[in-house]
Amino acid sequence: MLLSSLQGYAKAHPESDKTNDELEQDVLIHVTSILEQYELDKRRGSSIPTFYKPKAKPQSLATLVRREAKHRKEQSTLLLSEEDLGQIWFMMKEHGCGNAEEGEEVRINYDGFSQVLTQCRECFGPQIEPYFKAHVFLKFERDTNGCISANQFCNYLNLRTTMHQNRLELAAFDPDNTGSLSTEQLEAFVKSLVPHTPALESMQPSFLEHYGRIAVRKLLFFHGKNGCVRIKDLVNSIVLQELNELKHSQLQEHQLISNWFSVQSTQRVYKTFLALDEDMNNLLSRLEFSAISNGTMSQLFIGRIFEEHVMRSRVMQGRNVHRDEMDLLAFTDFVLAWDHRSNPAAIKYFFDIFDLKKQGYISPAELYTFFKEIHHMWVHVMHEYADLSIYDVVDEILDMIKPKVTARITAEDLAASGMSGIFFSMLSDVKQFYDYNYRENFMHQDEDSGS
Repeated sequence: MLLSSLQGYAKAHPESDKTNDELEQDVLIHVTSILEQYELDKRRGSSIPTFYKPKAKPQSLATLVRREAKHRKEQSTLLLSEEDLGQIWFMMKEHGCGNAEEGEEVRINYDGFSQVLTQCRECFGPQIEPYFKAHVFLKFERDTNGCISANQFCNYLNLRTTMHQNRLELAAFDPDNTGSLSTEQLEAFVKSLVPHTPALESMQPSFLEHYGRIAVRKLLFFHGKNGCVRIKDLVNSIVLQELNELKHSQLQEHQLISNWFSVQSTQRVYKTFLALDEDMNNLLSRLEFSAISNGTMSQLFIGRIFEEHVMRSRVMQGRNVHRDEMDLLAFTDFVLAWDHRSNPAAIKYFFDIFDLKKQGYISPAELYTFFKEIHHMWVHVMHEYADLSIYDVVDEILDMIKPKVTARITAEDLAASGMSGIFFSMLSDVKQFYDYNYRENFMHQDEDSGS
């Protein structure tokens, strides 16, 4: 384009009496005007808004490069290793008072605290300073000599380091800086930990996809909203601490079994689902699901679980859902809610099941409706005494929860009572009610066996 324009300019301006320098200057001015017009046209063309820009795939080169760049940028904040923390602990003992070797608590005043900072600055550089600010020292309880616990301060350093490490690891899966992680991003995060976590080394590759889907349900169940979790909620989460525990190599078998994120725990959930799925269609019907309690769970309760599951699916998927069946993820959510019946997330999950009229509270009539079936099973399944009064149990439940408004149990009432676990148990499973009803006998048995 530039060459043809110059040729046209030469034809339009045949040789004249101008000197070579003057001709060269004219050409330069003409070329400059051409380039300026080109840049102007280019900017005008680029001003058209882009309506769709596809996101890079999770494992694409662009995503990986962006993730690595973000990680390096955030690494400017100091992360203390176990060796670094040990070194700081040694300095605290050196400038504090109390002999740790003899079982005494090491305490340190602000002067010693400042001296430790001076030494740390030499070892770790100025990045250590935020950990040793005066306002940090004042966070800790001080004795009459103005000293704080050196052990508590080191625990604080360890917690801060862990939290920042969590933030870095989570942020690496948020390439668009939204501050939240989607279900897919959470699964990618959890699965990325597997090769570097000793407790997960035994996992078979074929189970990795199932592991990721089951593991992240706990993060979503306790912190999720619309299928996403805010990073700042996860950083301070007890649930994420549970995941971090797997990074320790000295965990006992019982610790692994009780840890939701372990191979043992996730396989237990998956194998239970497969065992219930008799027709092997990867979905549980009401009849298949009812086998989870060996026949002790109320059919009304089971039916309400499925009704609420269908309603939640409609809301989440934005379309009508008619299949009265439960997939692995919905089953996992139920397991989480049942295992944590006193947790606010579980209260929210189960409250809708018992609030039959959707009034925002559970009435005595609804309590009666649910316990009536438990009473029938109490007599015909457990073969217990038939003169148990349903009304007496309803009154006992109301006394146990103590709602602010008489005879109206809200979700807030259940949370405040601290009895939500017992409340949901005794209204949904006759074996759970049996254990509650004879709790004093079990306590005496425990005392006798311990004596």
